[in-house]
Amino acid sequence: MERRSILLEDYLTPGEQVRFRSSTGIRYGKSRYHIVITDRRILLYARRGFMTKNDEVVTQKTDDLQGIKYTEHGIIDKKGTIHIEGKTKMDLWGPATEVKTIYQQMMAFM
Repeated sequence: MERRSILLEDYLTPGEQVRFRSSTGIRYGKSRYHIVITDRRILLYARRGFMTKNDEVVTQKTDDLQGIKYTEHGIIDKKGTIHIEGKTKMDLWGPATEVKTIYQQMMAFM
């Protein structure tokens, strides 16, 4: 986990401060990412590859956010989904408790 944090620092801009990091993987499309919320961006980060490691990063500026919606479904294994409206539409989903926490962090920007 410490190694992931060091690599992630390469993708932060000077003076950008991390406000939240997910503890589990969150799904975006068909891929799993760790989500990081900074004072400027929502950043999805994944380390991929077996032999050769490659980073995959998806970002959305918090200034571009126009709307955020949270939905929850399931009875036993609850899943949460965040619908993000901005320059790019994003649907993030995963365990309801984790996704709800991410949603609450994002609402600070609305």
